Parts: sequence; structure tokens; C-alpha cells
Amino acid sequence: MIKKVSALKTSYGGMMYSHDFQLWYTYLKRRIEKGWRPEELSFLLGRPDHAYLDFEKMYQARSFLAQESILLDRIYTSSCIEPMKFHREQYEVSEERLVRLHIEEDEVKWNYQIELSWQFVKGEKKTAVPKLQFEEWKSEKDIQIESDAMLNVRQKIDGLLDEDFFAYGAAPWQLFRKVKETGQVHLQIYPRHLKNVLYGLIQQNRLVVRNMEGRFSFYPVNRREEHAKFN
Repeated sequence: MIKKVSALKTSYGGMMYSHDFQLWYTYLKRRIEKGWRPEELSFLLGRPDHAYLDFEKMYQARSFLAQESILLDRIYTSSCIEPMKFHREQYEVSEERLVRLHIEEDEVKWNYQIELSWQFVKGEKKTAVPKLQFEEWKSEKDIQIESDAMLNVRQKIDGLLDEDFFAYGAAPWQLFRKVKETGQVHLQIYPRHLKNVLYGLIQQNRLVVRNMEGRFSFYPVNRREEHAKFN
């Protein structure tokens, strides 16, 4: 008899203005379409692993958007915002409203359900009502493909080291832009591949990571300093 594993259900809520929700929704949809996990976005932003996940949980979303929206648009190479028009009575003013995100996780995917206090204006051709439910499938990691991806990234990072690209510090999002194209249809580079390669080079004492004004940047190890340290 096959035992069915119960889905894990969680729920988060936060107060947001309509424009902030529009951005929050846009970035959630983009991330899922890319197949990236929240910690991968945190890495590209040069932030701790929890930073982007906190944003999706709507923890201080307004503050996060003020600090990160420009860089997120660079990472996605898009500043387009998902179109939506909120219904508002004539006497109503802009105010924060409650948004809830319900997540149901099982062995193969995450289901997201968004619950709002707003209603959308319907029937306009240019403004479709956004969907409030998403599925994010868990990736089935193929060992050979993962290995090929890491090798591809490592070769490009070695080339950038030879070119002194890291001399004044390199941000994760800049590096990802350099390594993400492979020219091979079957081989897709994810932020996790870059992260694994960079931290492998740190273990090999070829790179160091520094916190520069609240963001992580990667620098080459100064060989003269290393020589002096051990002599």
C-alpha cells in the first residue's frame, strides 16, 4: 500500500498599497517563470539567503522594493510591470490593504494562492484580470547536466579571473550575466550553479567575498598578502 504524504500548508500576510502589490506580484511571477528559487534571487542581489524569501512573505515589502526594484529589473532585464487595474470608489483614497499568500507544498511542486482585499476592474482589453494562483514545479536535478553546467560556469569564471574582471569586486548579478549564456539548448545555467562555483573558488583560496555597503561582492585573493601571511 502506497502511503500518501500530506501536503505542507503555510500562509503569510502583509499590508500593501496597490502599487506595491503590483510590483510584488510582478516579481513573484517572474521568479516562477524563470524557475529560480527565492535564495537564488537573494544571491543575485548580494544579500543573505533569507532576504528575498522575507520579501515574498511580505515582510517590510515596501522598504525592500525601494531598495531592490532597480536591481531586480537589471537581473531580469525588464522593467515591465504586470498590468492590473484596481476598482476604487470615487470617495476612496489609496490605502494599505491586507494581502495573503497561501502556499501548499508536496513532493513535486508548490501551489501559490493569493488572497486580496481589492477587486479588479474587468472588461478592458488592455488590462486583463491577473491570475491569483500559480504552480511552481520542483526541479529534478540530473547529475550529468548539473556537472556540465558547473563546468561551463567554471570555465567562464576562470576566464574572467585571467582578465582581471574581479580586480575591483564583482557583484553576483554581473557575474551571472557573464555566465548564463551557454549556446546549448539542453544546458541552462541557474544562479545556484554560479554560487556553487564561486564558493568552491573561495574554498580553494582563489576568491574572497566581502560585504560592500550591505551587498556581497567577490574579489581575487591578493597573492602577495597570502605570501606575507604564511611567512
